[in-house]
Amino acid sequence: MSYQVIARKYRPQTFQDLVGQQHVTETLKNAIVNNRVAHAYIFSGARGVGKTTAARILAKALNCVKGPTPEPCGVCDSCKEIAAGTSLDVIEIDAASNRGIDQIRELREMVRYAPAASRTKVVILDEAHMLTGEASNALLKTLEEPPDRVVFVMATTEPENLEDTIRSRSQHFHFRALTFAEITKRLEEIAQKENLKIEPGATAVIARMAEGSLRDALSLLEQARAYCGDTIPDDQVRALLGVVPEDALEELVGAIAAGSADRALGLVHAFQKEGRNLQHFCREAIRHVRNLLIARVCGADSELIAATADQRPAIAKAAALFSEEDLTRFFQILLQTDDDLRRKPDPRVHLEMGLLRLINASRLAPLEELLAELKSGAPGSASAGTARVSSSGLPPVRQEISSPAIPAFTSPSRTAPPTPAAASTIPTRPEMNQQFPSQTAVSPAATSASSEVKAPNGNKEPVRVSGISPEQVAEIKTAIQAQQKFLGELVEQSIGWELEGAELRIYFSPDKRAFAEMIEGREPLEKIRAVSSTVLGRAVRVCARLESAAAAAAAASGSQELRAQFERDPLVRSMLQRFGGRITEVRARPEEK
Repeated sequence: MSYQVIARKYRPQTFQDLVGQQHVTETLKNAIVNNRVAHAYIFSGARGVGKTTAARILAKALNCVKGPTPEPCGVCDSCKEIAAGTSLDVIEIDAASNRGIDQIRELREMVRYAPAASRTKVVILDEAHMLTGEASNALLKTLEEPPDRVVFVMATTEPENLEDTIRSRSQHFHFRALTFAEITKRLEEIAQKENLKIEPGATAVIARMAEGSLRDALSLLEQARAYCGDTIPDDQVRALLGVVPEDALEELVGAIAAGSADRALGLVHAFQKEGRNLQHFCREAIRHVRNLLIARVCGADSELIAATADQRPAIAKAAALFSEEDLTRFFQILLQTDDDLRRKPDPRVHLEMGLLRLINASRLAPLEELLAELKSGAPGSASAGTARVSSSGLPPVRQEISSPAIPAFTSPSRTAPPTPAAASTIPTRPEMNQQFPSQTAVSPAATSASSEVKAPNGNKEPVRVSGISPEQVAEIKTAIQAQQKFLGELVEQSIGWELEGAELRIYFSPDKRAFAEMIEGREPLEKIRAVSSTVLGRAVRVCARLESAAAAAAAASGSQELRAQFERDPLVRSMLQRFGGRITEVRARPEEK
């Protein structure tokens, strides 16, 4: 007799042999015992989980000489013929290649006649969802008026593509994918029967690569046996299947914990040099991070972890290095990286960028912490969180060193000397310092509503504006706050608004760099742009900028001195007393050219 591969040699012959499908086997056995076998069944599920095998076992159970019985003997002529595929009364059709109406018409003619030698004629349609619409309608007529002693079994991986009328006339059983533990156990049983010495790590790799399909797992075991012989070590199986070694995944976790970009990028270089599939490495990293997260949440002994007993201590040790929030963030970054690898032309670049985001992810500040900083309004806290925020997934802001500039918002009569501005991640604009009017004008005494725009954190120092009115700024802030509270809180931290042409610039102090960077994201800028364009009545572009530290200090000092100067002026004091007014804002008139 010719050699039989393991998948065929150990194909289940009874309902008890089916792995992981007890909900199906028990129902079928009860139906046979109670003589309530339906005329049509739909067996659906992933590949290699036992759909066609269950159909053959059902045929044996119905036609065994001891039957109908839920436990076919397997030794009678009927059972042997069905197992060998030579029974005249068990018709197995591949619907993928026999999908037309002519083939179904022939089938209808065949089932009109009584079984030749068996008790029941069984028709097995494999991949039944591939039937054409005309063929499905022809089959439907047979299912509506089924002949006596005929049972139809339709096996499919896509039951949703079957006609609703066919599904409504059949009993539907879904075959689930097998678990990691079920496949591992079955592999160990077969390895013992075949006298194979297979390491637990190799068994775990095969079970994981099978992705719930026992047939795939047995085929991989056959392949490993051909490569390694009767002794199957872990490392050779990984090399054969192109699986990432566990020590490489542990090295990646160590690099993330240590914040070492060199080590992480070195892994990518090594895999590229060895010709490995980089997307497979990314998916293995996703699986490993998932195991770490499960270990962190449920403990290293949880059955949810797809790992052997030898690997669990290392998983528990690595999981202790990170919080649940960190691991969740790692998982999201890797999922995005995997999507990039699938869609983009240069996988190495995207994998490297994804690993760099992993390295920097530990510096990200939680949203709750940022909201607390915004509410507290403490400059120190915002500055302290800058490093963590700037490493987020938001688009980076250009970095350049501003040139010496005249301090912004100063009086023409009193101008501070030029001072080199500090380096900023958001460029300052020297011309802004000249375009913003200095604060020298006194607003009219007012019983009317004040036109000042309050500075962040409730300070009375007004937000400085140019080319746009304080009322428009306040309206923009209110609209943003109504749409998205968090973004509104960010905008409230601004210290200046400048509208020049079609560009609206929002300025932040250097210690509010984190907030400016968050606004520079694509979605926040788009929301601010839409609101601003609506309020201003024309389309504008929006950008966030940092004011130089020297200019900010000079502006604040100059504003306070100017206010004090006007408050001491006898004429101003007389007007305030006479009309009952107050100074709300100090502003300079634009210089006439």
